[in-house]
Amino acid sequence: MKRALLLLAPAMLLGCHSIQKSTGDSGTPADECGGAIYVPKSGTDTSDPVPADVDAADFGTAPDPTRVHLSWSGEPSTTMAFVWLTDTATFASEVQVGVDTNYGLTTAGASFMLLNGEDFGRVHEVHVCGLTPATTYHYRVGGEGHWSDDLTFVTAPEPGTTGPFRFVVAGDSRDNEGVWGEILAAADAFAPDFYLFSGDAIDIGSDLNEWGAWLDEGHGFIDRHPIYVAHGNHEFLAQPFFGLFAQPDNEQWWSFTYANTHFVYLNDTVVTPSDIDAQATFMDQDLKASTATWKIVDHHQPAYSSCTTHGSNTMLQTAWSPIEEENGVVLDLAGHNHNYERSVPLRGGQQTDVANGTTYVVSAGAGADLYGNDMSQSFTTAAVADNNWVLVEIDGGSLALTAYDMSGNVIDTFSASK
Repeated sequence: MKRALLLLAPAMLLGCHSIQKSTGDSGTPADECGGAIYVPKSGTDTSDPVPADVDAADFGTAPDPTRVHLSWSGEPSTTMAFVWLTDTATFASEVQVGVDTNYGLTTAGASFMLLNGEDFGRVHEVHVCGLTPATTYHYRVGGEGHWSDDLTFVTAPEPGTTGPFRFVVAGDSRDNEGVWGEILAAADAFAPDFYLFSGDAIDIGSDLNEWGAWLDEGHGFIDRHPIYVAHGNHEFLAQPFFGLFAQPDNEQWWSFTYANTHFVYLNDTVVTPSDIDAQATFMDQDLKASTATWKIVDHHQPAYSSCTTHGSNTMLQTAWSPIEEENGVVLDLAGHNHNYERSVPLRGGQQTDVANGTTYVVSAGAGADLYGNDMSQSFTTAAVADNNWVLVEIDGGSLALTAYDMSGNVIDTFSASK
């Protein structure tokens, strides 16, 4: 397993690297919650990672937490990861979690500065383990006397659970984060369980001002719903991508299971082609090991696309598509091409039925300039050059995808059953 870009110590397997101070109604902490946080210089510079500063009762002039957001770096049913910002002189990095506002579990983490980030502030990161599946928790972040507001999240159901859940897909907000904020407001009405962002959250991956604006637009949603962010070509493998999100493994490719669905996250904007091959091997082994009812892959650049600006990534068609199609992946979710697209189910580049092929979906309309489509492509069944977002609902053996424009109109639907 590749570890070079981790924010975690190499020994950490689940990404739970906080110090459990007490236990309560929220559950018994898992042993794997110990460890240290490291700050990568960048995605391409893995030399001499900088150890983060451990929790301390130090507060600066602006210690109140801002830009709080959630993700998973471990098992979604029993863990949650928390990231937020304060002024640079605040070192307190604690999360209190409980089934009510009495909390009961206090977990300490660490904090760090991003390069050239004096004006941006200090990033705090805490991971909590030992939670109970399918449970609503209250939480607050910060430290004594300087806590955030009370917020809530819901842990995932146990792997294999067949009950219904839903998630949101959209990417490519780039330098128009206002549309991303509108998508979150619209999606929130459907009570999704989590968000899969398909990359290019900002225009320049090292620009902390852009990241700050993106996080600000997420306020009220990403502090209540976990979000995974794929690495896009505009993230540039820059340090903020790895520092601002607590994601699993090397934070470029990983997998997770939510209820009866197995997800694989990949990075198609890599330093060397060998990383594409390494991910192909990882994905093949990972998908073969999964017995989940549904399998879904998410990354940035689409293997199949009728977009007139970028089109299809034929390298991915060769390296990844056969693995997905052979291992029963029902949906390949991507961004990059600024529109909405859906292919027919494909196997070996040829149309097949839903049960035997992979359907390739592009949702890249979260704010970036829109691109056109060439509908003469035989594999494309739907394409709309409009800002958009996607809701996927899974209930046992039924999967339904609905794509919406910014006026709430349904622009496409897709369904599958097992």
